[in-house]
Amino acid sequence: MAAARPGGTHTVKKTLRPAVHFGTLLLALTFLAAQISAQAVPAVPYERTFTSPVADVERVVRNLRPSSSGRLPTVDGFVEASDLPTDHFERGYYECTFQVVATPAGGATVRASAKITAWYNDPTPGRSGYHVLVSNGHIENDFLDQIQEALGPSSVPKPAGSSAIAPAPKSSTAPAPSVSSGGLRPQTRLDPAASELGESSSNKSGVAGDFSSAPRAAAEPVAPPPSSSESLETLKLQRAAVEKRTQELSADIKNFEEILHNQVRPADLATVKKAGTHVFSKPAEGSPVLFSADAEDEFQVLELEGAWVHVQISGSSRGWIRRAQLDLPAEFKDSAAATLFNISKDETTTFGGKWAPLASKKVRVIWLEPTSPAATSTAREKLAFARALFEKTYRELKSPAPSVEGVVLVFDSADGGQIAATLASLKQLTDGVISESAFWKQCSLDPPESFQSSAKP
Repeated sequence: MAAARPGGTHTVKKTLRPAVHFGTLLLALTFLAAQISAQAVPAVPYERTFTSPVADVERVVRNLRPSSSGRLPTVDGFVEASDLPTDHFERGYYECTFQVVATPAGGATVRASAKITAWYNDPTPGRSGYHVLVSNGHIENDFLDQIQEALGPSSVPKPAGSSAIAPAPKSSTAPAPSVSSGGLRPQTRLDPAASELGESSSNKSGVAGDFSSAPRAAAEPVAPPPSSSESLETLKLQRAAVEKRTQELSADIKNFEEILHNQVRPADLATVKKAGTHVFSKPAEGSPVLFSADAEDEFQVLELEGAWVHVQISGSSRGWIRRAQLDLPAEFKDSAAATLFNISKDETTTFGGKWAPLASKKVRVIWLEPTSPAATSTAREKLAFARALFEKTYRELKSPAPSVEGVVLVFDSADGGQIAATLASLKQLTDGVISESAFWKQCSLDPPESFQSSAKP
């Protein structure tokens, strides 16, 4: 229920404690990998048959290696239409692989297959990611044209009289399938038996394999089953996409961490220690109660007045809370202490008490008196003041070879008392090694009843 800044519209507010759910981001990576895998569509191969010897065709295909993969300026015009708008795709990349298959007539059929990937920018950032797109044959056709140009016009079979397919049996009334004469023809079925012909499988470099086996005259050569190298390349593309997305998400995580690190928390907010803490209209116990605050509610500190803290509630609304019921920000702790007690004397001397840890040792003794004769303080307030003064004094005394071995605070009042602490205990408290209750157990409280309400563990 922290007080709003001047001009705010809310009465109170909670302190924001932003957190980045890194586990959610890791789940997003897993979803991305599954999404890419689900979107992977096998590319449709395109083929063209040439009359040139297999060795010549292999040579030309091998020369295409440097240009068989690269970036696309746009995916528009290179992929089949889909449910996603093409103008949302960017970072297009293509990779074309080739299969060179010997024909019964002594020529060769070249099958080209292009795989295209691109990053899709979805209006909803969580749906963005890499997609494997279906080629429309533009890339494959272009490469087949280049092969044909390199081999020359005579490499293309004539429209008639050059079929590589054996005549159909006399008993069959179905016409024999025509032979490709250089046009595009999607290959829709892969015959596993084609491997018996010694046909080479595709590879990334587009280099053909062994074509030494005899041709089979009864049927047109068909493509071999997809090779392991082709499947491996598909997996590599998917993995590269996932790794790239991982790097982008890692950068996002780093940005979130920097944002959290650089967030500046107001330095003048006091935190309520206990639920039900009264906020008064005036700095007096008998004044009207405005409302009760919850634990962890925070208020902007306006000023300190004795045992009271003046806080802002909202806009011009103000209230008062007892200082002992608040955890004050660091910059106000010393000021709060000064409003309760004044230091009347400060000296370095030999400890005259019987407390064993400091007996006959040099100590820093600080004498304290109330800020006014009528001022009163509770045991809790005295301990809160003592802790702040102990920490302040320790910072002043801290050195490789301190001149004293402890600090003693003497409250010079009717309800006063004395607290002694060793430098070793003060170091543990200041460094956060021990809790406040554990610290008071290590101190000498004399008499104990003067500090009883807060000295108990």
